[in-house]
Amino acid sequence: MIPYTEKPGDDFGVMNFVLRALYATGRLTGPQPEASDPPFATRNNLLGLYIDERPNGWVANITFKHVPPGMPNCVGTPERTPFPDRRTAFLAGAALVCEIATGSRELPFLIVGDRLVYTAYRA
Repeated sequence: MIPYTEKPGDDFGVMNFVLRALYATGRLTGPQPEASDPPFATRNNLLGLYIDERPNGWVANITFKHVPPGMPNCVGTPERTPFPDRRTAFLAGAALVCEIATGSRELPFLIVGDRLVYTAYRA
């Protein structure tokens, strides 16, 4: 079990947890889903998952590497409708990561108390 202890500056660690859980549960074995908008929003270009506090709540943003010049390097949850707490914003951001990486927003982990848990069985 990995405790939910996201710290400022640990943006790749949060992203890495989601990607490790997707891999461990066998959800990264298929082909890369077709990128829609922006076209560089692919699992190989994922860089970080940021959970940021705003005056009215929390938002999640995902950054990408290898972005063409002049293009924005992130996508995220709407700034005008932030989430009431950090955990809810993280779950929304994690769902976006899952959608980019697998084509499905289904999360590969559960929340048990203050811990994020994923289980996997490999034969």
